[in-house]
Amino acid sequence: MQRSGSPRGVPRLRRGPLGTVALITLAALTACGGEGVATSASSPPGTATSTATTVTSSASADATPGPAAPSSPRNTPSVSPDPPGDTAPRCTHDRLALSLGRISPGAGNLHAPLVFTNEGTAACHLEGFPGVTLLDASGERIGAPAQRSGDMRPAVVLAPGESAYAALHTLNKGISDDPCRRPAASVQAYPPGSTWALRTPARAFQVCGGTFEVSAVRPGSHP
Repeated sequence: MQRSGSPRGVPRLRRGPLGTVALITLAALTACGGEGVATSASSPPGTATSTATTVTSSASADATPGPAAPSSPRNTPSVSPDPPGDTAPRCTHDRLALSLGRISPGAGNLHAPLVFTNEGTAACHLEGFPGVTLLDASGERIGAPAQRSGDMRPAVVLAPGESAYAALHTLNKGISDDPCRRPAASVQAYPPGSTWALRTPARAFQVCGGTFEVSAVRPGSHP
């Protein structure tokens, strides 16, 4: 009996439509399997995990601060004692005497030094602006206190018997249309930093032209 088909039936089956589909399917599976093999071949077992572990360890090492570097003696600032002049305490009202120096006219202005003298037994210092007010014979204030004029000056250290002064300034009568204040009987002054006032005769000092100013203290008893 003659067999149906040919001994080469399998090749003929591949050439049919079903054979073509089978070949395509086999090629697709082989291609997918090939990608997996390629990945595995390029990354030996354990390599990916080891790499991740290494990266994590590096990040942890970077995030963790290391021990502080020891400071160098060259970077440590040296501390020097304060100069002797800075150790003198502030001059308080109980060791100061107040006086008003000679009134000096010039170019329509009047200036007078308000003098603070150290009558204590030890050095002290003054720094800043005094608070100055004019008073009448009954002790009532005449007008507003003097306004600060000029810049701050360095502290003045006063040995016993030495003086510092602040300059009072106003205008001559008739220079301005603003009227003059009533004549003063005394000048009241708070030394810089003090809440206690001193008084001295005004020596005919009168504020005119709406100008009444005082400077910061400076060395000496007059300009």
